[in-house]
Amino acid sequence: MRVVLFCQNAYAFGILAPIRDELRQKNYTFLWYISKKLITNFPFKNEDYSSSILDIQLFKSDVIFVPGNEVPNYLRGLKVQIFHGLAGEKRGHFRIRHYFDLYLTQGPYFTNKFKALKQKHQNFEVIETGWPKLDVYHALADQSAIEKKALLEQYNTATIVLYAPTFSPSLTSAPYLVEEIKELAINTGYLVFIKFHDLMDSKWINAYKTLAKEVPGIIFKEDKNIVKFLLQADILISDTSSVIYEFMLLDKPVISFRNIAKKIYWDDSKQYSGLAQKVKDNLINDPYAAQRSFVVENFHPYNDGKSASRMVATVKEYISKEGVPEFRKLSLARKMKIHYLFGRPVKDIFKGEKRAKISAVLIIFNEILHIEKVLENVSFADEIIIVDSFSTDGTLEKIREYPHVKLITRTFVNYTDQKSFAMEQATNDWILFLDADERLTDPLKNEILMTVNSDSKKAVAYYFYRTFMFRNSKLRFSGWQSDKNYRLFRKSKVHFAKDRIVHETLVLQGESDTLKHKLIHYSYKDYEDYKGKMIKYGQMKAQEEIKKNYTPNIYHFIFRPLYKFVNHFFFRLGFLDGKKGLIISYLNALGVYSRYKEIKRLRKANSMPSVNS
Repeated sequence: MRVVLFCQNAYAFGILAPIRDELRQKNYTFLWYISKKLITNFPFKNEDYSSSILDIQLFKSDVIFVPGNEVPNYLRGLKVQIFHGLAGEKRGHFRIRHYFDLYLTQGPYFTNKFKALKQKHQNFEVIETGWPKLDVYHALADQSAIEKKALLEQYNTATIVLYAPTFSPSLTSAPYLVEEIKELAINTGYLVFIKFHDLMDSKWINAYKTLAKEVPGIIFKEDKNIVKFLLQADILISDTSSVIYEFMLLDKPVISFRNIAKKIYWDDSKQYSGLAQKVKDNLINDPYAAQRSFVVENFHPYNDGKSASRMVATVKEYISKEGVPEFRKLSLARKMKIHYLFGRPVKDIFKGEKRAKISAVLIIFNEILHIEKVLENVSFADEIIIVDSFSTDGTLEKIREYPHVKLITRTFVNYTDQKSFAMEQATNDWILFLDADERLTDPLKNEILMTVNSDSKKAVAYYFYRTFMFRNSKLRFSGWQSDKNYRLFRKSKVHFAKDRIVHETLVLQGESDTLKHKLIHYSYKDYEDYKGKMIKYGQMKAQEEIKKNYTPNIYHFIFRPLYKFVNHFFFRLGFLDGKKGLIISYLNALGVYSRYKEIKRLRKANSMPSVNS
């Protein structure tokens, strides 16, 4: 069975990880789909993953597990929604969007509602399995208990309180409970854990960190995973957070402040006061035990840690009876939404075996902004080689998180020298040579696979047209509309001309061609960054031209930069790009000016008499 673990939001990692473990145990093949915004925080980079829908198309899955609300209808596989929480009162929880073939529910409360919706729509199935995220409670219970015992002895107390509020500015209790939490810790002697969401306002993060330093019985927890603290705490303090339901399933009391749920099964206060007394009352008298029991029985009655196992077994049995859907029919409006979120399906995708292997090669320096995204972008290649010029911004450390990437550090002399060296390290004949700020689109990636594996006569090198991105919007003119570079070629049939050190020239032993789809070029991050690039390129270009016998004069410093500006802004339609076109045209002219300024400096330096010591 081939399975996709589909992640659109970070909360999906913890929900899908137990399913991943079960798939491993069963020796099933799986692939993570990770939304591009999540790549930096994805915790399992040593596993197979992709943010390319094309890769999911090529994977040809049997099942797609989705802890979210959308999934492309055109992907092969049984589309299974498994939900991202237990807050059934939240708006949209029981909305049918028609993307899913199967709903795997957490408990009777959810099952009954979805079965009623099934009778209405008649185009999906509902099966109760439990929620996989809670499997970890069973797995971590013993170790958490051991750690809790040690903490209680260390702090000479019998009780642990967990404060875990929401980050939402309009709902969080954090601004109002600083003194209440302080009083609770001091007057009761209880140990208090503070656990904030990553998106909590830094003002309150700092306030509670300061509080933790002042009061010995308060610990500010910065661990990403809250599960251990839920297991160790005897009572939870919160507001309007879905963590309340997860805690209640451990059959322990909860106190909230101004929770917006229509049905509340715990102690909720409308005033930010009297916290210490409320904690004592709930611990001693437990007035909401009966309501909590109702939640446990109806929301998630499973405590065996086998929800993921039930899910995998359920989908296996389902597809053995019903088969694997190739796609799911949708209304035009729903299709348009899917195309907006994930793009249209790539048509005529590459089929069959790879007969030609590809080496993806990059030379880089200080590319922390781009490195993870470009590594994911070229992950379809059979080999990835990075030649780094001793980066200092964390790029090297980030690359080392990817065990399949071959990393080489080497002193940078010039672009031609570095690229020639990097190309020689490749073990495959077909080379995909990208810059860190370039990205392949899915159609282009598919075209590459089709091209190198085609039976027809192939060129030895291929140009890629590039779409220039000015920050996050396209620059349509300004000279970039015809920009293209060699990015795919055969190592055995090309070499870099040694007389060019900046915009290196590829020398071919054979014909070239141009691929149809464009590469995305994220070159312009901000004004100062692009200005620095243009000055650097100008100075390096000067090293090429210093061999020519001329000294820059007024023509080179005024008319050549002016021509560059006029050419880009007027002749190459930069004015149609508005302010963006003006900036790019000016900075390209600045690069020309910098070239001649550097030549003049080098001429002057070379003409100075040497001084013997």
